[in-house]
Amino acid sequence: MQPNPYTPSGRPRVFVGRERERQRLRDQLARVVAYGEMMGPLTVVTGPRGVGKTSLLRDVGEQAAENGLVVAWVSAVKQQPILGELIHQVRTALERAEVLDPKSARRVEEVGVEVSAGIAKVSAKIGSSAGWPAEAPAAVVGPVQDFLRHTSNLVRERGGAGLLVVIDELHAPLESRGSTERDPYDPEPQAVTDAGVLLNVTQNMDAERQHFPVAVIGAGLPQTKALLTRAATFGERTHELVLGEMDHATAEAVLVEPARRLGVEWSSDALAAALEDADGYPQTLQIIGSATWEAARPEQGAILEVNNVILGRRAALAEMTSLFHTRWAVASEAEREFLTAMAQLPESMVSRAAIAAELGVDTDALGMTRRSLIGKGIIEAPQRGQLRFTIPGFAEYVRGQVDDSEH
Repeated sequence: MQPNPYTPSGRPRVFVGRERERQRLRDQLARVVAYGEMMGPLTVVTGPRGVGKTSLLRDVGEQAAENGLVVAWVSAVKQQPILGELIHQVRTALERAEVLDPKSARRVEEVGVEVSAGIAKVSAKIGSSAGWPAEAPAAVVGPVQDFLRHTSNLVRERGGAGLLVVIDELHAPLESRGSTERDPYDPEPQAVTDAGVLLNVTQNMDAERQHFPVAVIGAGLPQTKALLTRAATFGERTHELVLGEMDHATAEAVLVEPARRLGVEWSSDALAAALEDADGYPQTLQIIGSATWEAARPEQGAILEVNNVILGRRAALAEMTSLFHTRWAVASEAEREFLTAMAQLPESMVSRAAIAAELGVDTDALGMTRRSLIGKGIIEAPQRGQLRFTIPGFAEYVRGQVDDSEH
């Protein structure tokens, strides 16, 4: 048996598709490489969970590193400030790239300490205040800006192209701490301040781009840009790249290419069955590909047949059910009622009016619950007034929950 080339819970071994988004990000990064200047305003890749945001940024980061950029990867944490982690990861990336000599290391440490002191001041200010003090971010904006200017130019002085900071799960620090029914928006104040500082810094660097060989790219759920705009009004200037389901040709390549590199092919019937089950959803494609491979246990030169897809469906369904259960578990009671009403409707894309009629309420009463479910990545609004589940098969799972509760 050849090793399984599919990765249901991780980065794909063979990255396929997203050419438009990859090219746009590469074009922006080319400004840093060629001219030693800021790539532009903060860019955020958004979309529901499982559509490949992190995989896209890993791919772009690898290409950036090949082009001479030092890449600092920051993983944001729910309701936690982000600047301290950003500073740490930049310093770590410089150390790994062997950019720092003793003198420059001391300077980076000094600037980092200054930033940390500023963060502490802001934290103390917030701790003694009922709100978010408008003047507090100024204590950190300057030091963070100096830190990124110094570190990015240090890379360039050592023969590199500059610095790329990637922030994954950018929405997480800004999520509300309270129940959506009780409090529509109650984030961690320090996390909001940190986001405001980050937006101020990227805005300032772009205005003086010739001094900052830096790029800052984030990834998050669909609500990320709206949350950033709450932290600072000019967050609306953030460039957003929205990822959705894959088209037929790309979805086919996601299944075919990893197998082909190991000398294994898909029959046309097997491919058609797998594509119908996955419905263009990247994570489902990986799950089905992996389950089919395990069922077939192919040697080099083998062909995956439709019976392998059928035999693998039980394992694939078990893994998909685990995903569905996670999404159902994070939904509130009101959200579950909304999801149940939506799942009872026969169309894959349903109107708000139809959901309201199913629940026996006015459409205006759905607003908060609808926004929360979109924010959690459980549903999406591909057209005005229309909604659908972000992951194929979730409607059937919800109907099963209703059936189980009735017995």
